[in-house]
Amino acid sequence: MTVAIVGAGLAGLSAAWELGRAGAEVIVLDAGRRPGGMIVTERRDGFVVEGGPDGFLAAEPDIQDLARDVGIEERLVDQVARGAALWTGRRLEPLAEGKAAELLGIQVSANAGTQFRTFATGMADVVQALVACLLPRLRTTQGVTAIAPAARGWRLSFTGASSLDAEAVILAVPAWVAARLLAGLGVSAARELDTVLYAPSITVSLAYRADQVPGTLEGTGFVAAPDAGGAVRACTYAWRKYPNRAPDGFALLRAFVGPVDGDPTSIAHAELAAILGIEGDPLWTRVFHWPRGLPRYSRGHAERVAAVRERLAGLAPLAIAGAGFDGAGVSACVKSGREAGRVILNRLRW
Repeated sequence: MTVAIVGAGLAGLSAAWELGRAGAEVIVLDAGRRPGGMIVTERRDGFVVEGGPDGFLAAEPDIQDLARDVGIEERLVDQVARGAALWTGRRLEPLAEGKAAELLGIQVSANAGTQFRTFATGMADVVQALVACLLPRLRTTQGVTAIAPAARGWRLSFTGASSLDAEAVILAVPAWVAARLLAGLGVSAARELDTVLYAPSITVSLAYRADQVPGTLEGTGFVAAPDAGGAVRACTYAWRKYPNRAPDGFALLRAFVGPVDGDPTSIAHAELAAILGIEGDPLWTRVFHWPRGLPRYSRGHAERVAAVRERLAGLAPLAIAGAGFDGAGVSACVKSGREAGRVILNRLRW
């Protein structure tokens, strides 16, 4: 039996792993050229630059369990620096533990703690490990345009009039894509998935010599107060937060920038220089634009997702997974993907 997974982000790759290790024949389809979704790590001259998430809460087990299963558990590393500051618009003030996450809209359960972990050479470590396990069952630049019932399961249509038949399907795609595909199947409840809003995001990484940055900086970074003014909403001292993010004698900052008119790199550097006391220009910069970044759920989201899944249970095996449904963190994506894989295995009576 063939299971088609639409979407090669972390949720889709995790679903494929769960199915593949049970012996199912898996094909992973993605419209993009690069698997991993918002997980992007670039390594440059000894720097580790993250374009998307840079880690996960140490108390969340799912991504760490997956790392163990795919054989990269020894590459997990702990956060080094602790604590964060608040930029008031005039000065940096210490923040209470967990307050930075709250100001950034990151949901942290009361008993989860705020200690983070990551991988030794970046978050892409886990993506690369999964891709290595799944090749050649991964097809990039293969976007699905429609899904329709077939004699045994589903027929997936691609651009260019080609198609693929599969006994089961997992949609590990953003909520707005799933809403369109499922509405085409007559799943009217899926239209409500379009209420999930994806906020735009810009991240700017800036490299400096260590002597350009004051040695008095403490903690993992700062968050700007809502009334602080300026475009920089937060900044991570990446070379302090995790080990080996920059070569000896160098510093690496990552700024989170709101919508701006002009070059976000120049704006980020100018604001950080004023806030932190940086001297001179950056050695280099790297900007990542995410027009649709992290999803934001409105009231009743869990109930809407449950209604869609209840409707899907009456169709041929078809599941949904990913940040648009079950939580935006990387560990939540792993959990969502693996659970979708188990749902399909159960439906196929594997």
